[in-house]
Amino acid sequence: MRLPIGLLTVLTFLSAAHCVAAETRIALIIGNSDYVNPNLKLINPANDAAAMQRALQAAGFETIVRVNAKRLDFYRAVDEFTAKIGRDQHAVGLFYYAGHGVQAEGANYLIPVDADIQAEADLEANAFDAARVLRAMKAAQNEMNIVILDACRDNPLPKTRGIERGLARMDAPSGTFIAYAAAPGQTAQDGASGTNGVFTGELVKAMAEPGVPLEQVFKKVIAGVKADTHGAQQPWSEASIQGDFYFHAAVSQPPASTAVDPKQVELMYWESIKYSRNVADFQAYLNKYPNGEFSGLATNRVDYLTKPAAASLASVKTSPPTPSTVSKAAPAAAPPAAVETKKKPWGSQCEAILESAQLGESLNDEQRAYISKNCQ
Repeated sequence: MRLPIGLLTVLTFLSAAHCVAAETRIALIIGNSDYVNPNLKLINPANDAAAMQRALQAAGFETIVRVNAKRLDFYRAVDEFTAKIGRDQHAVGLFYYAGHGVQAEGANYLIPVDADIQAEADLEANAFDAARVLRAMKAAQNEMNIVILDACRDNPLPKTRGIERGLARMDAPSGTFIAYAAAPGQTAQDGASGTNGVFTGELVKAMAEPGVPLEQVFKKVIAGVKADTHGAQQPWSEASIQGDFYFHAAVSQPPASTAVDPKQVELMYWESIKYSRNVADFQAYLNKYPNGEFSGLATNRVDYLTKPAAASLASVKTSPPTPSTVSKAAPAAAPPAAVETKKKPWGSQCEAILESAQLGESLNDEQRAYISKNCQ
């Protein structure tokens, strides 16, 4: 059974949507604003976490969210996240963090809200090493992972020789894409109060565009952040992935409808009116198709339907009868005086034969005999 094109298009779209939905996508989102140390409080990371949760859920991700996470919360959330992505080799894992972050001796540390850091030596015991996330993703052995760190906000941590501004570059393991809110050595702007950090604000907008590959998403983010900060902040990324990843697949356009043959349209028009007895139907056809395939027939029908019936009969009676018609219509033995001169009422058969004659159709002997006998 052949399916209509429209129905086939719908089924194809639903099949593609099912395939996208079937892909396992897991995200761990952490946003730290309310630090125990009042000097470390930030305005927008909690808002950033909420915005990312909405954006990622719209992109088909199952989300694990921690707001104002303590150090122990980091470890437990990462373990839960790793277990989920490890169940499916083809899963896509995404880790997002917004909050304070520092680098020391080339290592990047994310700062829990309960951290008490007075010196570099306090980092290992009180902060969370971002490299632990990469190691957990590697242990899960899923095919693709994304790490997004909006964690370079300037902060009043002790300025020691070991703790440096911004985050350090990390090599992306195979199948991993790492994005930083700012280039190495730069700090990220937190944005206006009650909104989002500049980086995350641009990110959620770029993620929503359908049909944009992951690398192009971050190129759009880089351009937006540079424009918003007048060049003071430039996001950075490291990638080691194959193929393309899309937060949202391209929107499928339905195939263009098959062009309709104008000749077929005209034929359908004619078929709908050819038996009509309303002159307006044939005049409408002539107005639409003055040089159409059936314009001659339509003109004849207009003439016929607008002429008196007697004139139509006369035009038929002037056609010379064939010898066979004469022999069948009038017996040779009947004298002229015996011919019935009384007029007979017309019937539908008379009208049908006359219409055929007016439309240019040839009459056979039987039709001519019928007219001669019954349509006078």
